[in-house]
Order: sequence, then structure tokens, then C-alpha cells
Amino acid sequence: MPIKRHWFLRSWILLILISSFFCHKAILRVFFVLDYQDEIIIYSKNSGINPALISALIFVESRFDPAAESHKGALGLMQVMPTTGDWIAEKLNWSLFQKIDLLDPEKNLAAGTWYLGYLKKKFEGNECLALASYNAGARYVRYWIEKGIWQGEAVNLEQIPFPETRQYLIQIMWLKKVYHYLYPELSK
Repeated sequence: MPIKRHWFLRSWILLILISSFFCHKAILRVFFVLDYQDEIIIYSKNSGINPALISALIFVESRFDPAAESHKGALGLMQVMPTTGDWIAEKLNWSLFQKIDLLDPEKNLAAGTWYLGYLKKKFEGNECLALASYNAGARYVRYWIEKGIWQGEAVNLEQIPFPETRQYLIQIMWLKKVYHYLYPELSK
């Protein structure tokens, strides 16, 4: 009887491994969720930002929780600061903008993707500099460039003086690849 049980156990392990191989994307999608996919694609394309990048940023910032609030007061999916939200609302001619609007997923995505697109243009299309600015602030990033501390290359992320910003970029760049792989529709 022990031989049959051993064979049975091996068969189950083999079945699990084979099914994991063929269903691995479905399994990974449980961990790397993609809520608000249609909105992400629309706002990303309007802002000239890759939808997989926005998805990765949202995963890092809020884990797709539209009610997320940081200890510094950033709100929503893309963790937009209320003062930045006010500035964005002014630039986009949104009337009657309020801090609470940043908890609305659609408005938060519109504001956050527009802002990241703005930063990307400001830094001449450099995605790394835009992401670092989104996290640390554009004035710090400009200072790093002016002082020759970091020039915005992904291969030199270790030169970023803020450990949080360095880790932020590493996570988002890795997750961007994950989201491209798991959700090919983000690349269309």
C-alpha cells in the first residue's frame, strides 16, 4: 500500500506543477491585480504614458485601493497630494475641485496620469526622471541633475540619494515588466 500512496502523491504533485505551468498567468493575476483597466488605458494614452507603467505605479502607491491615504496625506489610487491636486485642477480647468475628489478613482487617475505625463515632458521624455519627480519632487531631481549626482539613467539608480526614491523606481520598473507580461492588452 505505501507504494500506491507514494505514486498517488507524486501524481498530484506532477498535476499541480503542470497546471501551474499552464495557468501561471491566472495565478499571478491574483497577486498583481489590475482594477480600473479601461480607465488606466484611456488616461495613460491621453497623457503619453505607458498603461503598464501606470498600473505598476498604482500597485506600488496604493495596491489599487481608491481610498488609500498616506501618512503624508497623499490620496487615492495614484497617491496625489491635495496641493498637487489643486495645481492639476487649475491646469486642467476643473471647476469646484475639492480634496475629496482625489478619492474618486476616475478623477484620481485623470489627475495622476496627467501629472506624470507633465513630468515626463518636463524631463524631455525621461521616464526615470519623471518617476523620481513623482516620488521625491521635481526640485530634488533638478538638484541631482545640476550637481551631477544622478542623470536619470536606469542603470545608475544606485546614485539616487534618497533610498525610498531609489527603491520606488526599482519596484515600478520591475512591476512594469510584470504588468506587460500578465496583461498584454496594456501594450495595444
